[in-house]
Parts: sequence; C-alpha cells; structure tokens
Amino acid sequence: MKSKLYLLLILIIYGCSSQEKVINNITCPGQVTLQYDIVKKSDKGKPIAKKGLNAFTVYFINEFNDSIQGYVNDKLYYDKYLKTSSNSDNLNESFGYNYSKDKKAPILKLISKTKKTCFDIEIDKKYKLVYVFITNEGKWTVRFSNIYYMR
Repeated sequence: MKSKLYLLLILIIYGCSSQEKVINNITCPGQVTLQYDIVKKSDKGKPIAKKGLNAFTVYFINEFNDSIQGYVNDKLYYDKYLKTSSNSDNLNESFGYNYSKDKKAPILKLISKTKKTCFDIEIDKKYKLVYVFITNEGKWTVRFSNIYYMR
C-alpha cells in the first residue's frame, strides 16, 4: 500500500509539471494521451537523462497484467507477458532503442494482446525516457520525460 501511495504521489507531482495532449495513432485505431515532463530548477539533484543520448528507453509503469509486444519501426523489440503490481518500487520492465543511425524519428508501437488494443506514435527525440501506462479499459498514456522516476 505504501508503494502504491508513493507511485500516486510521483504521478501527481510530475503530472502537475507536465503538458498533456491527445493525438490520433498513426495506424492503430483510436487515440493516445501524450504527456511531456518539463525539467525545472526544482528538479536539480534528481537523476536526469543525458541530452546527447541518441536512444530512448520505454518503461512500463503501474499495474500490467497483459501480453505486451513492443515495436520500433516495425521491428519487434519486446514480447512478454507482463505482470507488474503497483507495489513495485522500481522499474524492472523496460526496453530500449538506439536511433543514432536512423534518418527519421522512430515510430514506437505497443500492443496489448490481452486487451486487444495498441498505440503507435513518433518518438520525440528531445526525451530519452518513455513511461507507458494502460488502464483496465485499454486506454494508453505515454509520458515523455528526461527525469528518472525510480531507479
């Protein structure tokens, strides 16, 4: 319970410092909510991703009980039954992608085979961390950040 409250507090704090918009997916049906964390002076001392990094890491946040596939530019990089709880204090489930040789912005696509839903978006290269949430109803939220929440 303590961990769940901790995660909720983090989401509220960072949610207040993030911008949000809803966009249509590229090929998946429906929409996805995008959030953008802004690094502020008050974030000094927090672990921040290196700006010059030509890569991003996708972290799965909160509760997942899904068979998840993760693609970048139509190539499979993650295929796993993902069972996480909100009691977790760290981010154990993730995958990364190095786009240093890509000419165009990479396209991230995640599929929940369990909930029969997906999203696909262009990665914003200004951000190195991509936190992904999914509701029980299959609605996706993607938060672009340069702030490590937990390590």
